[in-house]
Amino acid sequence: MTRSKVLDDILKRLTPEKMEEIKQERISYVKSLTSEFQLGLYVGEHIVNRHLPTLSTDGIQTRNVIQVSEEDVTENKRLDEDWFSTTRYGKNNNGSENGDKEKWNLYYQHNKMLEKKYLPNPLICYVGTLNIQDMDDFKKGLIQTLWDCDTCSYNLEKDNIKIYNDEGYYSTIIEFKLDEDKLTLK
Repeated sequence: MTRSKVLDDILKRLTPEKMEEIKQERISYVKSLTSEFQLGLYVGEHIVNRHLPTLSTDGIQTRNVIQVSEEDVTENKRLDEDWFSTTRYGKNNNGSENGDKEKWNLYYQHNKMLEKKYLPNPLICYVGTLNIQDMDDFKKGLIQTLWDCDTCSYNLEKDNIKIYNDEGYYSTIIEFKLDEDKLTLK
């Protein structure tokens, strides 16, 4: 595999001392990782690939796409275009960077309503049986992966994620709830 010209240009500007500092930071970071945290990262990847749903109106989608009614699609598109036209990149080209806040809130609230209407709540994910020794580190890894995927609509606070074993299914179940408290953006 070859590096891009941009990356090569950036690396040429780094001094040997800075390169060594970056290398040592990376080594230190890797040493700080626990097995439980790394397991959480990989289980999170499994959840994103196998269980995490998104809506057909979402800009980024997972494999598990839930179709939204044509009426809801039309209204979502109208609210999006209404807000986007007020941004610097919209058709008027004279708006602020983020556009009209009130129109953004209407669009945001509509998306939250669609999540509540269509997404399963709670989302129950069956994974192979896990023997988790450090639940806190495991959840940190799980949360990092789900946060980084940019498609998760579920509450990712540690206390709101339930993890338990179900001996009837020989599985560990990880349960997420929608974040229903955030219906408006401040």
